[in-house]
Amino acid sequence: MAYLDEHLAELAQTDLLARRAALEALLAGEGLDFTVQECEADQKRRAARNYLLLPPGGAPCPLLCAHYDAHPGSVGANDNAAALCILVALAKALRGRGVRAAFAFLDGEETGHSGGKLLEAERDWEASIVVNLDMCGYGDTLAVYARGSQKKPAARAFCDKTRLAAHNGRLVKYLPESDDVCFSTRRQPVLSIAVMPKWDTRYLDAMAAQGSGLLGRTPEFKMMVGQMEVATTMHGGFRDAVKWVQPEAMQQVYDYLLEALCAPPPPAKKRFGLF
Repeated sequence: MAYLDEHLAELAQTDLLARRAALEALLAGEGLDFTVQECEADQKRRAARNYLLLPPGGAPCPLLCAHYDAHPGSVGANDNAAALCILVALAKALRGRGVRAAFAFLDGEETGHSGGKLLEAERDWEASIVVNLDMCGYGDTLAVYARGSQKKPAARAFCDKTRLAAHNGRLVKYLPESDDVCFSTRRQPVLSIAVMPKWDTRYLDAMAAQGSGLLGRTPEFKMMVGQMEVATTMHGGFRDAVKWVQPEAMQQVYDYLLEALCAPPPPAKKRFGLF
């Protein structure tokens, strides 16, 4: 097992500048070379500062993302320091195995996705798939939201039913909005991944059936959100603290992603019976 929560307390801080400093120190300490991408606030966008780990040029590869900012006043342990720890560990593991992947630690998810918007506005390279992690440290069930792209080649390794079952995961029809919404304008599939208690995933199906509607979410939708146990680990909830983050939940996400990312590519489809 990887000691995924080793740096959790360092990253789980209420002050944004302190979180940035802790993330920079962690990346540097692990020998992960990063590029800073930032913009100043103007009439069209908020200020943002992203940290990118980009492999040498080549064919499109997976892009794994997680936001590093926290809800105002919260240390953001599950929302979203746990995901940061998982991505750092994955970056190290994939580097050791020679597997190409890009990583983005994004600013401003809690304030309008400013980091995700900045990344997409300036990204001049293609990803085979975008995988966004949010709330990955509390619960026993992986929730994978594929938006109907589960049969696309780059998504198959993540959406394989046998692999999901092995890691106590399931495809869901809804997850709360995160930076994944910034990556839907290109052709690559976009996956959202979270972990939560098993019974919370039952609410997701009912919430998906509610739709968004012209007048916004219904009172029933908001009631279901309030009933979810995992909701107490986000947006300043009382469980969004280091003591409530479960290393075994983080390990579950890490093992699933590492296996999917290292899986061999699916065979090319035959056309008209020819190779």
